[in-house]
Amino acid sequence: MTLGALVHLGFDLEGLREALGRMGLDQVRICAAVVRPQGIGAVRFSVACDPAEHHPHRSHRDIRRLLQQAHLTQGALVRAEAMFGKLAQAEGKIHGMAEDEVVFHELGAVDSIADIVGCAMALDRLGVERITSSPPILGRGFTRSQHGVLPVPAPATLEVLCGVPTRGGEVEGEMTTPTGAVILATQVNAFAPWPDMVVRAIGYGAGTKTFPDRPNVLRLVLGEAEAEPGGQEILVEANIDDMIAEHFEHIMERLFAAGAHDVWFQPITMKKSRPAVTLSVLCGQERLEEIELVIFRESTTIGVRHHAVARRKLSRHFEEVATPFGRVRIKVSGEGQEVFSASPEYEDCRALAREHQVPLKAVVQAALDGYHGKRNR
Repeated sequence: MTLGALVHLGFDLEGLREALGRMGLDQVRICAAVVRPQGIGAVRFSVACDPAEHHPHRSHRDIRRLLQQAHLTQGALVRAEAMFGKLAQAEGKIHGMAEDEVVFHELGAVDSIADIVGCAMALDRLGVERITSSPPILGRGFTRSQHGVLPVPAPATLEVLCGVPTRGGEVEGEMTTPTGAVILATQVNAFAPWPDMVVRAIGYGAGTKTFPDRPNVLRLVLGEAEAEPGGQEILVEANIDDMIAEHFEHIMERLFAAGAHDVWFQPITMKKSRPAVTLSVLCGQERLEEIELVIFRESTTIGVRHHAVARRKLSRHFEEVATPFGRVRIKVSGEGQEVFSASPEYEDCRALAREHQVPLKAVVQAALDGYHGKRNR
């Protein structure tokens, strides 16, 4: 349902098909059909695979390897790894095994791969920077799984949603699946009332069940924030003088996956003239504990410091322009009707430069020419 709503918002499934092919999942068929549950136009996303074909069990380690083969953008890769990591963590805790050894079974793994990779690609492609959500409804009763009949919410769903506000609801049946739960738990920045924003697009994703008292659709609203929520964030810092240099890239990826808004490193000199690095992370208050845990687990520091900082941001949105090499997203920043900057997306330009064997700067310039030409018409 999430991916259906993202397709309704404009995500093109062709990129997902190509990524699945690079992962060796050419036999997986994905499609999006327009349906009208209770008169609401929505997109129903589905995954199909021949049950007669061999579908190997895949461990979390295998999934991570496949994600590297997919050649995703860095933003999409971080999102996908965070979602699979959260799911593996929950399953490992339930079944008493290491995260890397958790197995995603047969056809269910194919569904999860398509759903999670597709959502990661779509959120990255649409340029989503912050997500808020109402608390998920869990449902009640029992559901059937590969492990037999399980209570609703399923153990994996409940484990994934630890720390997330939820609602039980009066609906009989499973209202939030483990995959849906992991999307919420890793991608949502705040479970809060409707944010102040300018609505730009609305997408509806349709499910397959029918309920007597409500349409079975998920609504996603894409908009521009009129003001930074609260105007305040947390700056977390740690001084590190004894960590292998190559490990900094890894910790940056883990911090973004944990919900950091920005991460940067600064060279410093500590006592006895030891060269060192200050790790700085900007995040929301709701992500502080998780961010600190990542720093302690992934770095050699034994202490962190944090304090509140005021933050002012320009409003931003994406526009697409046509170039001789292909379409490129432009991030446009400004206030009100005034545009202060327009920047071609690096990953889009890099991919086109590689595809057409041309200099990166040529693609960037073509994108800027296309944007300014579009504005001047």
